[in-house]
Amino acid sequence: NVFWSHNDSGNEERIFAFDSTGRALGSMRIPGHQNRDWEAMALGPCDDGACLYVGDVGDNLAHHATVRVLRIAEPRVADTVATSMITMEFRYADGPHDVEAMWVTPDTSVFVLTKRPARDAAGRYRPARIYRIPASAWRTNSVTIVDVVDSLPIVPMPNSSRGWITDAALSAPDSTGARHLAVRTYGDVYLFGIDSVTWRPTTLIATCSLKALRERNSGEAVTWLADGRLMFVAEGAAARLHTGRCP
Repeated sequence: NVFWSHNDSGNEERIFAFDSTGRALGSMRIPGHQNRDWEAMALGPCDDGACLYVGDVGDNLAHHATVRVLRIAEPRVADTVATSMITMEFRYADGPHDVEAMWVTPDTSVFVLTKRPARDAAGRYRPARIYRIPASAWRTNSVTIVDVVDSLPIVPMPNSSRGWITDAALSAPDSTGARHLAVRTYGDVYLFGIDSVTWRPTTLIATCSLKALRERNSGEAVTWLADGRLMFVAEGAAARLHTGRCP
């Protein structure tokens, strides 16, 4: 019943622990790692057993030559300074992108999703693109170049931010061993199946409106609870936590 989160760009290199009621449990500094634009966080396996992955992948103006993901051993609430961490730096083969959604696979590969509207060669707005950063990127000191591996049936449009992707969360296995991916936009949450070999999204299972949250363009995060519900939070001081099921 401990959740970790972070602030947006320009804030301290610090993560925050809270419980499902929103009660603050503590915070931990990650020294030596500037918060250029932290926008994503995921829990996943690592050499230390379990790690938090922090995505310094935000890029509103799409001008960062490279972006990075930081991996730290899953902390205890009482920890105040991170002591075990590693950084992986990468760039997109087709140029910079703004990204706020990320998930980590059992082999420590990282998937990210583009957030904003973009046109294809014919000038049409294209679906959100999926990039995979392979596990081997954690074992090199060089910048890894990553390319598109798939796309989602979500097309961000410039005249409405409802379809702009702000987070994603991979579930734990259910009673059958299956996992699901929740993808959050400003207006909806999409639930996908996940291929257990490629770890790419498969069938769109459900789409659920988030209109009742009344968060306008501040809806930022989604994660899974142990009972299969989803938890949502917006950005800003005193942001509310919401829980619900989809479908």
